[in-house]
Amino acid sequence: MTLTEEYSFGGDRILTCMVPSYEEIVISLLTKLANEKKNFQFSHQIGGRWENSYLSVDLVPSVRVPMRLARNLVKEKWGISTIVLFEPLAGSNMPHPPFWFNIANVGEKTGIHDHAKLAIISGVVYLQCNSDCGELFFTKNGYDDLLITPEEGKMVLFPSSLKHGVQVNKSAKNRISLAFNLFPFPLPSVEW
Repeated sequence: MTLTEEYSFGGDRILTCMVPSYEEIVISLLTKLANEKKNFQFSHQIGGRWENSYLSVDLVPSVRVPMRLARNLVKEKWGISTIVLFEPLAGSNMPHPPFWFNIANVGEKTGIHDHAKLAIISGVVYLQCNSDCGELFFTKNGYDDLLITPEEGKMVLFPSSLKHGVQVNKSAKNRISLAFNLFPFPLPSVEW
């Protein structure tokens, strides 16, 4: 059983937990990221940095572990059935898989955004972080921001429509995280 902590924020729920055996997953993913930089695909630059770095699931197979855990926790804790996808959604205009890596150098941040286009639940798993690397924050009109401190191996799950960002990395090393989206089950039969 995975120990979880839940937050209530303006009518939305946010779930955190430590990924079981996260040390092995973190080492595996950080090693793969270092070795596969030449295979990164990127979606967009913000503030002079590539916001999302994509790799094929064949190159980083251990992403399956936290993403499947997320699917199971969301079903168990919130009663929400989701689909985990490791490839771009067929028939959609999404050219990349629905998981990516964020690598924030010292002085970089992630601006306020959401993932509401197709996803229902979004998540992040911290792979490399230390104090002052920038807190994840959730924001909503009429509420003080909810801050969550990154911790290696911590997973945070939240509704994809919830606005969020990450504060400036003021630490001495890069902040690296795995982010992903889960989709409603069954998938709606609409034009993607």
